[in-house]
Amino acid sequence: MPAMPTFAVLGFRPHTYWTAVAAVAGPAEAPRVIERRRITFAQPEESFVYHRAADSDWREAPALIEAARVAQQAAAVREIGQLLMDLQKRDVAVRVAVTAASTAKLPERLDDVLSTHSRIHAAEGTFAREVIAQACGTLKLTVHRVVERELGALAADHLRISHDQLAARLRLMGAELGPPWSEDFKLCVQAAWLQLAPVAA
Repeated sequence: MPAMPTFAVLGFRPHTYWTAVAAVAGPAEAPRVIERRRITFAQPEESFVYHRAADSDWREAPALIEAARVAQQAAAVREIGQLLMDLQKRDVAVRVAVTAASTAKLPERLDDVLSTHSRIHAAEGTFAREVIAQACGTLKLTVHRVVERELGALAADHLRISHDQLAARLRLMGAELGPPWSEDFKLCVQAAWLQLAPVAA
């Protein structure tokens, strides 16, 4: 049985109130997915804070959003911290996390954000991405942000392979791992893969 790798990188794909996460270890040429989880950092009734803010008295909206940010970030720190402890028990250390960059162009004024449904949805996505990035920073991980739609190209470039070859490697990885192997976990793995070093020449 092969020895457990010493170091791993965490890759995240945040959603509103939850995130997929994968711990990936080994050299870039031969990565190993050693953990996959779905982490919940808010209950459904606590999520969609911008939607709730839009339905509230707008004078109360900033405080509502800030309270949700504090609570959800604390929950994310707790759950990600538990993952780190579980990995540490297996002699796996984590120093780096990779998660989605916030790309939505939102107005500076909150009332302008809350004035349209499309902006509210964009703000929810940005909120979740920032919760995960800040939680990882609180846990002293080095955080890298990537634009999700660029992940495939970045991973293929990092590995010096084609998109088709990358897709084939992901299919093989999924077949070896077994379910769950959703798009969320594929993106988590690709994100973490970017920070795996190649084998030294």
